[in-house]
Amino acid sequence: MYPKDLHCQDEIDKLSHIVCRGGSCIVDPYGHYVTEPVWDKEEIIYADLDMQKVPMCRMELDPCGHYARPDVLELKINEK
Repeated sequence: MYPKDLHCQDEIDKLSHIVCRGGSCIVDPYGHYVTEPVWDKEEIIYADLDMQKVPMCRMELDPCGHYARPDVLELKINEK
């Protein structure tokens, strides 16, 4: 699974063959679970979301709005 020339190969060899057990969940803008994480199985998760909370949450933290740093970050899409 991993390249054999990694510097920490002995540590990697001790790991389980499962690197990530999943943990998909839905989290609200305040960091609270809307749905609990789903581990060790394939499942589609659903939740009813209150979209009225979006404007208020954006007043506290809007990483795509006024916190954005176009001088530091730029998205480029290669459509070739």
